[in-house]
Amino acid sequence: MKITYIQHSGFAVELDDRVLIFDYYRGALPEFDREKEVWVFASHAHYDHFQPCIFAWAERFPRIFYVLSSDIRIPERDVFRMRPGQQICAGTDGGRIRVEALRSTDEGVAFLVRTKERTIYHAGDLNWWHWEEESDRYNALMEKAYKKEIGKLAGVHIDAAFVPVDPRLGAQYHWGLDWFMRQTDTDLVFPMHMQGRYDLYDRLMEEPVAAGYRGKIAHITGEGQVFAV
Repeated sequence: MKITYIQHSGFAVELDDRVLIFDYYRGALPEFDREKEVWVFASHAHYDHFQPCIFAWAERFPRIFYVLSSDIRIPERDVFRMRPGQQICAGTDGGRIRVEALRSTDEGVAFLVRTKERTIYHAGDLNWWHWEEESDRYNALMEKAYKKEIGKLAGVHIDAAFVPVDPRLGAQYHWGLDWFMRQTDTDLVFPMHMQGRYDLYDRLMEEPVAAGYRGKIAHITGEGQVFAV
């Protein structure tokens, strides 16, 4: 499996028989075999997670499929639209792909994608959004909602996960990733939504709570970085 960090929350995951592209916003796509199936995911309609230009890729890739959150309003297209709690199972030449949508704590959904090779989780904007300027009640409800959704991943082995680590949250920037790693069986987690603050990796390495999973955090240093997993 080859994982390429594109930008912000955008990643490409290349498997033996297909490529998964998550939350493309902008940046260069990696090169890969154009005969492979390409599955394009968009977790919600925010501009930094969805851009209509992804539909132009159909001219480049003969076998392309789109899986979009139901909040993305576009002219009718041949796409899979997903609401929280929904599952799809699609038959393809390379085998079946199963996708489950979790409810985001912001907009749209998170994706749990199972193929015959790997299980991939992309959070979209599902995160423990603890904002100091919000009320205690708001933050308590956010915590409850986040933990409920992550609880649905219990017992699932995840090969690679993409989880927000947002510096705008201040001291709480890592709460979502920390809870996720403590509650799931995940081999490797990729911090995302970092607002270009790649130095957050160094902060994570110094967090005492990360002691049990430091070796499972991918070190992203810039756009186009490739990880062989």
